Amino acid sequence: MTGATQVVFMNQRSFNVAPVNTVAPVVTGTTTVGQTLSSTTGTWTGVPTPTFTYQWFRSPSTSISGATSSTYTLVSADIGNTIYCQVTATNVAAAVSANSNTTATITLPAVGAAFGGGYFAGQISTAGTGVADYNLVIAPVASGENSSKQWKTSNTSTAGTSSVIDGPTNSSNMNNATHPAAQFCEGLSIGGFSDWYMPAKNELEVCYYNLKPTTTSNNTSSGTNTNAVPSRGSNYTSGTPAQTSATDFKSGGTEAFAADSYWSSTENSATDAWLQYFASGVQGSTTSKTASLRVRAVRRVAV
Repeated sequence: MTGATQVVFMNQRSFNVAPVNTVAPVVTGTTTVGQTLSSTTGTWTGVPTPTFTYQWFRSPSTSISGATSSTYTLVSADIGNTIYCQVTATNVAAAVSANSNTTATITLPAVGAAFGGGYFAGQISTAGTGVADYNLVIAPVASGENSSKQWKTSNTSTAGTSSVIDGPTNSSNMNNATHPAAQFCEGLSIGGFSDWYMPAKNELEVCYYNLKPTTTSNNTSSGTNTNAVPSRGSNYTSGTPAQTSATDFKSGGTEAFAADSYWSSTENSATDAWLQYFASGVQGSTTSKTASLRVRAVRRVAV
């Protein structure tokens, strides 16, 4: 028909194109234990648009079990390693993987840095070999310290509280109303963690050594601690340990220990228990478990 518009229909052919990575994934974050890393997907082409999955690795090629989201929180097992994320793009044509940048070597947090629901206080060796098996976390002052608690409401012996390093067991054996200090620690839930406890003698000493609040000279008759990391086979000198470098833990700081005596969970005799003095480091015992002193909770994170 003259003058008529001719319409031509063309068949469309469907096609699939495998994913291609054009910009690599990028991992960002602070490379200390307890901090969280994040990975981008990177930039990809492909038809249809791909979906993405993640797998985190310790270099050079050890996959981290369960680490399959876009974020990963660093744990003690990562110390000394570098980390990267492998992103896999998938569509009906193919599944293709690309690796992110590799992080710096993972390290422990600085003493006094936020960690594990509280603050990093150092490491302990429960076997006394100098080889760390736990990181020690000190609770925040506002929620994890009490200024006036009795070790016990009577001057009698408590079974299962003699360990100088096993604070969890000592404390658990006192989780009742006749042991107010331990019961306070055991009842805490802070930062999403409920495994707080009253520290044993040598655990509390590590807190003093690393987080000493004052510039007061140390008592040179105290300080030997084979459960510290590194192990210490001799007492303090007048200047060692020095005042902590962690600003918040110096006297007057928001998280500082008081220049006062704190209960440990370690019994010394039927009538008294070990304490740590946070001005000069004296480790001693009171004449009465019924005295009201300070207590501050800790928790452990396995290395």
